[in-house]
Amino acid sequence: MDRYDRQIKFPPFGREGQQKLQNLHAFIMGVGALGSGIAEQLVRSGIKKITIVDKDIVSLTNLHRQSGYTEADVETMMPKVFALKQHLSAMNHEVEIEPLNEEITARNIVGILEEVKPDIVLDGLDQFETRYLMNEATRQLNIPYIYGAVIGSQVSVFPIDKDGPCLNCVMPDVPETMESCDVYGVLPPAVHLTSSLVVSELFYYLMHGTFSYKMVTMDIYKGTMRSTSIKALKEEDCEVCGHHNYPRLAHRELDQLRLLCGGVYQIRLNPDYFEKPLQEDVHTLLKNPFIKRLKYKTYDMTLYQDGRLLIYNVDDSKNAQNMVSQLFN
Repeated sequence: MDRYDRQIKFPPFGREGQQKLQNLHAFIMGVGALGSGIAEQLVRSGIKKITIVDKDIVSLTNLHRQSGYTEADVETMMPKVFALKQHLSAMNHEVEIEPLNEEITARNIVGILEEVKPDIVLDGLDQFETRYLMNEATRQLNIPYIYGAVIGSQVSVFPIDKDGPCLNCVMPDVPETMESCDVYGVLPPAVHLTSSLVVSELFYYLMHGTFSYKMVTMDIYKGTMRSTSIKALKEEDCEVCGHHNYPRLAHRELDQLRLLCGGVYQIRLNPDYFEKPLQEDVHTLLKNPFIKRLKYKTYDMTLYQDGRLLIYNVDDSKNAQNMVSQLFN
């Protein structure tokens, strides 16, 4: 029996829909809670290929909602894209899975998409600034993009292509709320609903040859759900999809110091810092070819292979910057 028998038996999908899916290459941007759930559903359904992109490792606080990972991934500090590829390949060896363990920025996003050449981009992100960057890149390259976001108990999903509004049309200003589950928390059912709604919109696209052009919003705390047409939200005067200006893509300078969610400071160092000798009072708790977990006095730190240094529980940016000179010989 065909492993996809049950979905093929749904008449509007059928063998034609399955064939379309088996010819599709999806680019999943971020494989935390949303992205790993999206990837699992598509791999189990028999997609041809997925490219998964993320810069983080698996941590213990991921496991309550990120179904693609295990405690073993936490213990080995495995980068998410490699851990997820291993688990997904065990689910369906027929699907090609390409992992990219890197940070997406204005410097590399267009080049990556041009090289990878996906048929569609799916949103597994947890930062709005990166979503706006992805919106500009997909509009510039004319690649369909399905937006998905979840925070707390709230869910939001809608499709973006040349015929409908882009993210800048719908939300011209970056939302100051719903920014991060590190701050506002997130409920696992809301995550899995969002992943399913993103995949549902993709299946709609395969079955109808076009998007639904609807925004689906839900709040599982309030028990509400709403589906709203977004066609009328397309702005002819939109800077991005109307005038084809891409200000975020043009801003290619990277922040050397950045405050991340949860009070964590990120400092960008040269990649060669990963191999630099440490001061005697800096202790390496765990390490692998991708990251080092460090301890200095009362501070915990994570040093990535690409030179990103995360410092936890530091009071302010000045202290974070000063700490670098105290870590390395």
